[in-house]
Amino acid sequence: MTFNLCPDDGPPRLWRFVDDDIMTAARMVSLLDAKQNLLLINRPLYDQLPWIDQHQLLRTHTRAEYV
Repeated sequence: MTFNLCPDDGPPRLWRFVDDDIMTAARMVSLLDAKQNLLLINRPLYDQLPWIDQHQLLRTHTRAEYV
């Protein structure tokens, strides 16, 4: 497993906070484009998570996370 925030072989992770209507599924809290290292984050759902889950979500390797 590589460090995904600033990997040696790719671009640094970008976090983009978006509204509910941008996400492709109802309870999707994040969507990762691994090639561009871009993490789309559903802001309303993210704000409902405990701080530790928010911290882990920003460093995820999973393509999509749901609540």
